[in-house]
Amino acid sequence: MYKTIVVPVDGSKQSRQALETAIEMAKTFAARLLTVCVYRHHSPLEASLSMVRQKPLERPDDAMKAYASEIAAEARDHAIRSGLGEARAYAKRGQPSRAIVEFASDHGADLIVLGARGNGDIGGQLLGSVSHKVASLASVPCLIVR
Repeated sequence: MYKTIVVPVDGSKQSRQALETAIEMAKTFAARLLTVCVYRHHSPLEASLSMVRQKPLERPDDAMKAYASEIAAEARDHAIRSGLGEARAYAKRGQPSRAIVEFASDHGADLIVLGARGNGDIGGQLLGSVSHKVASLASVPCLIVR
């Protein structure tokens, strides 16, 4: 039924729960699992607002991409340790809900499994969560895990 399952991860408790659900579904359907962590672009102005410098300043986008890659890779490694045959990890820059939907479309996903809440900002609470936006934008089924 499902051949490719995308699970967005951000390190939050709910994204870990979504990952566990996605792993079990991928095992059940012998599907490949794609973990993706989306990071947002930071302008030079946003970077200059940080006063603490423990080491030379990295470009904020490079630091965010490295961190997102690490989160996605940890999720992939967990899936493989859990007995899943095929799992891959990706980091993608952009506005989270649109980036997730684009990623799923670009990779031919049949299903998106995501947590109901993640590590988003206050805007998500005021304007609607990423999971709600993904469910409304995606052309494939979305399973929202609480």
